[in-house]
Amino acid sequence: MDSLRERLIKVIDYKGETPKSMEEKTGIDRAKWSNIKRKDPIRATEEHFEAVFKLWPEYALWIATGKANIEAGQVSPELEETRQKLKQAG
Repeated sequence: MDSLRERLIKVIDYKGETPKSMEEKTGIDRAKWSNIKRKDPIRATEEHFEAVFKLWPEYALWIATGKANIEAGQVSPELEETRQKLKQAG
């Protein structure tokens, strides 16, 4: 199972964000966003998680637990990709 940090990064990547865009959206320095994605990363902080939860609350449960709850509006990047594919096919 992915770690909290790995799930946080998956959401940021799925949304197509860069350290610069995350800085613009959250006010957190781009270097701090870059640091959590490095090969030898630092830990994501409470500040990182709170910022992402505020931007995309629909991913909060999945980031925190690795589980989604569609009925409660809590999704994962994988579920969103599947929804998009089904929408395009339908």
